[in-house]
Amino acid sequence: MQLRKLIVATAMGAGAVFGTAAHAQGDAPKQSMGEYASDAVITTKVKAAFVADKTLSALDIAVETTNGTVTLTGTVGTEAETEQAARVARDVEGVKQVQNDIKVDPAKAEAK
Repeated sequence: MQLRKLIVATAMGAGAVFGTAAHAQGDAPKQSMGEYASDAVITTKVKAAFVADKTLSALDIAVETTNGTVTLTGTVGTEAETEQAARVARDVEGVKQVQNDIKVDPAKAEAK
C-alpha cells in the first residue's frame, strides 16, 4: 500500500514538473526557469505529504504553486479535511502562503 502511494505521488510530481516546464515555455516569462522548477518541487512535496496523510485523498485535491504560494482546489467530504489539507501544505518547506479553495461535498464523506 505504501509503495502504491509512493508511485502515485511520484507520478503526480512528475506531471507537475513537466506541466510547469511546458507552461513556462508557452507564456511570457513571469518567473525564471529556476522559480518554475522551485514551484514544481514545492507542488510535488505537498502532493507527497497529502499521500502520506491517511486522512486526506491526494486524488481529490489539486495543488498549484506560484512564487511559493500554494493554491489548493478540489472537493473533499468534510471541513476537517479542508483544514487538514491547508495545515499539511503549510508545513511543507518552501511554502510561503496557502490559498485554500477546496470545496466541501458531504456526499463524498458518505461514500467513504
